[in-house]
Amino acid sequence: MALILHIRHLIPSYAAFPLFFALLWNQAVYYGARIATASFPHYDLTTYFDRLIPVVPFFTSIYFLAFPFWAAGYILSVRISRDQAMTLLCGDFLSKGVCLVFFLLFPTTNTRPEIAGRGIWETLLLWLYQTDSPDNLFPSIHCLVSWLCFAGMRRQPTVPVLWQVAVLFMALLVFLSTLFTRQHVIADVLGVIVIGEACYRIASLPRVRGCYGKIVSPFVFRQNSTP
Repeated sequence: MALILHIRHLIPSYAAFPLFFALLWNQAVYYGARIATASFPHYDLTTYFDRLIPVVPFFTSIYFLAFPFWAAGYILSVRISRDQAMTLLCGDFLSKGVCLVFFLLFPTTNTRPEIAGRGIWETLLLWLYQTDSPDNLFPSIHCLVSWLCFAGMRRQPTVPVLWQVAVLFMALLVFLSTLFTRQHVIADVLGVIVIGEACYRIASLPRVRGCYGKIVSPFVFRQNSTP
């Protein structure tokens, strides 16, 4: 009960259901596309430059640290204001919709390398390969959510500049982790920046985020929220 009360204190009422909806939408996009395209031909976007990138098993730690990073990033962003919450989560919704289109119409895959060592990071990387099939790669949702964490806090006067820089640094580390673990290729990462930025800017329009807010949080959203 204490944990529930603490979570309720962390997450503003206007963002509680939108955050839950964002999680459901993420799962539907990722796993729904995987099921729908199981028998489809998949395309490998690996290039010569991708093959030059070494496998660095230690970056598996950064890959997994992305999960608590996302939770903290989204919660801190939605606490800034109602408008900022709706901008971030609307951008998340739109960009995941674009991901779904790519996953269904242009399914991708890659060839994973052999992992020779048996240290802790090599073991974790092998476990990751076994539990996460190489599909739904372009664009990388791992990188997308990390970039949105930064977008949600940048240029916000209530967020210290040092913290904004730290979030950007962590997002870039996640980008690198997807490459050094061979979970993704360069195109998957670059595509995220274009898609994530475009969708976030669209979501920043007052009318767009306002419509989203009324749909996902009708009981707490106010029409007179500031643009």
